[in-house]
Amino acid sequence: MDKADEEPMAKPNSNVDDERIRDPTYHTTDANYTLPNDDIEHARLEDQAIGLAEMMHNKLIHAPLQSPKSLVDVGCGTGIVTRQLGDAYPAAKVYGVDLSPVPSGPKPPNVEYILGDVGQLLNNDPRLAHGSADFVFSRLLLLGITDWAGYVRDVASLLRPGGWVEMQDLALEWYLHGTYCSGEWEWMQALFAAGEQKGWDLRCGRNIKGYMEQAGLVDVSVQEYRLPMGDWLARERPETRRIGQHAAREYGMLYYHAIPKMLQGMGYTEEKMEELSVMCTKDWAGQEGKEMRFYATVGRKP
Repeated sequence: MDKADEEPMAKPNSNVDDERIRDPTYHTTDANYTLPNDDIEHARLEDQAIGLAEMMHNKLIHAPLQSPKSLVDVGCGTGIVTRQLGDAYPAAKVYGVDLSPVPSGPKPPNVEYILGDVGQLLNNDPRLAHGSADFVFSRLLLLGITDWAGYVRDVASLLRPGGWVEMQDLALEWYLHGTYCSGEWEWMQALFAAGEQKGWDLRCGRNIKGYMEQAGLVDVSVQEYRLPMGDWLARERPETRRIGQHAAREYGMLYYHAIPKMLQGMGYTEEKMEELSVMCTKDWAGQEGKEMRFYATVGRKP
């Protein structure tokens, strides 16, 4: 299925210094999601969604849906994928669920947004009753889930028999000219230690297949994509240009602000967290031959 053509939100002009002094806002819940929810982040999410769609050859989803009646987009953010699903399946009801209100704007008449944590809403909101969904989608919940096995079980319980789930995510692992290169990065070691204590799976992209199989899903398959830091891969794969430019431009400062939140309670001083955050921005920077992997994992409820 091809993505709908959407223009991204305009992002305010900024530079690195502006970004460092920026004071992002966050979801006003007790959920563990560590990324912002302000207008700058909304604009970034829209641009990222378009870049990812291009990287995946303008394919929004990989699940082989046939006349679905109910679709759920978990962690829908700005609602861009929710709207695209609504356009693609006009006879279906499409729900977008997020911790913060979705920005106002035009949407297909079959799209409805639900505010809250899907884990708490499941089976408490009649729109998210057990066995009610034909398709559940989520993308880049890497820093929002502290129990992946439990989350995937919850999603499986939401599906009707024969329903499909698709989860698209990263593993925080970098490769340089095909060789794994990020294992010794100090800031990454700190994040993995925090993840082990707090429940994040920072390699979830390549681990979701196992979580789906443990939850009893079948026909599980994985499509792996190369996500470059910068546009160097576009010489060979032009579809990676936009997402590569986005990753090199945006992700370093995104994690610059996330690291202090992620390392809370881990015994680091403010000075050390700032040092690690600066290291992070340098390692996220574009470089010839540097890339990550992006995984689209699909499974079916028997």
